[in-house]
Amino acid sequence: MPTSLEALTSTVTREGDAATFTITDDWLQGRAAFGGLVAALGLLTSRHLVDGSRRLRALQTTFLRPAVPGPLTFEPSLERDGRNLTQMRAIGFQEGKRVATTRAIFGLPLDVEDRLPPPVRPDAPGPETIEPVPFIEGLMPTFVQHFDFRKVSGGVPFSGSTETESVNWLRAKDGQIGVEALSVMFSDAIAPPALALMPGPAKSSTTAWSVSLLEPKGPVDESGWWMIHARLTYLRGGYGHHTTTLWTPEGEVAALSEQTVAVYP
Repeated sequence: MPTSLEALTSTVTREGDAATFTITDDWLQGRAAFGGLVAALGLLTSRHLVDGSRRLRALQTTFLRPAVPGPLTFEPSLERDGRNLTQMRAIGFQEGKRVATTRAIFGLPLDVEDRLPPPVRPDAPGPETIEPVPFIEGLMPTFVQHFDFRKVSGGVPFSGSTETESVNWLRAKDGQIGVEALSVMFSDAIAPPALALMPGPAKSSTTAWSVSLLEPKGPVDESGWWMIHARLTYLRGGYGHHTTTLWTPEGEVAALSEQTVAVYP
């Protein structure tokens, strides 16, 4: 039976500051756990130790080896606690080996006038007017079953497309985990746009990932439809770089991210 997002993130064993979560088979992305989930678990471990008035401003994640089903323990450490910013590191371990490292920067709001507005959400048909992307077991990563997707534009993975941008609506089916963690997870939920350019099946893995968060000005309906726009910058020598912009259901920018991915034909 699938493990809901809310159950997986809230079922945690704590030993001191360390937090242990259990990855289940339905949260895999190939042979490894869904990277967005792993990053969110590292964030939640650090967030537990930081005052809520300091909002997540940036999260950097590196994946050292695949996280597999079973216990995943994150050990957090405070790197700096300044007047406005708190910097945390969390290292994820499985069977004594490092699998991922997250670095989270939390900051108080600063009394500075806004000088440049964030990107505007693209005009697109509403999600209710678009056919859902079906989950096809065996052909899609298993974690996809926990999300609803509606494709607005862009190529399909392994189709040999020439399209380098895509727009999708998405939402979580089974739980709320907070706007910060959800923004991180959603920023990694769609297939890397580099895979659409591949003419046949290929594997990919993220080598580095950075997310910047913009604190929404009003309440966010976590269970609503979010929009993500992805843009591939280059794909050369087996490595690609793409950026994403994520909007809340209310139309505010929630996160900007960039990833470097390796593609294995």
